[in-house]
Amino acid sequence: MPTTGVLQSWASRLQQMTLEAEKNQAAGAVTPAYRANRDEIIDLLNRALASEWASFLQYWHHYTMASDIHSVEVREVWKEHAEDEYKHARTFNERINQLGGVPANSPKKIEQLTPTPFTEGHDLRSMIEADLVGERATIQFYNDVVRTCGFDDNETRTMLEDVLLEENEHANELANLLFQFDASTGKEIPTYHQEAMQQLAQQRRAAA
Repeated sequence: MPTTGVLQSWASRLQQMTLEAEKNQAAGAVTPAYRANRDEIIDLLNRALASEWASFLQYWHHYTMASDIHSVEVREVWKEHAEDEYKHARTFNERINQLGGVPANSPKKIEQLTPTPFTEGHDLRSMIEADLVGERATIQFYNDVVRTCGFDDNETRTMLEDVLLEENEHANELANLLFQFDASTGKEIPTYHQEAMQQLAQQRRAAA
């Protein structure tokens, strides 16, 4: 049971919070409890937003252009991933607005800010590889932003943690499309990928 002193302390703190909340009401969701560098977080979120738009367009382009005999299954994966990236972009838009920033939704800003540039690809494998590299780069970037937020921006941190779970799922699905794994050990069977990469290199040299 909390002691009387502890309860009185919380009562006083809650009263002070209410008084502080009455000030600067135009700030909306940003209260004195927010301790991060807001300009830095907005900039990072805009870079994340640009990445999501670029990823959405890349997935949708790959979904539209895929023509390989094995493309039917992959196209459904791309469509699902594109829908997820669009959802992430909406989420980042809302958080940037809550923090008093302006979302970078213009094509020019997207091109300037995205850490994962749009890649068209050439064939089914190169498109999947481009998407996998993009997802892995995004995972690394978002983890760094989570660490930057720490406990100074709990809302942005938890939002990114939710997004990260889906980005990890994307990367895993794409890796499973590209690589074979031993069902008894979970380890990659290297010869499959090596042969495929040699074949791809030959195709690219022939097309050059």
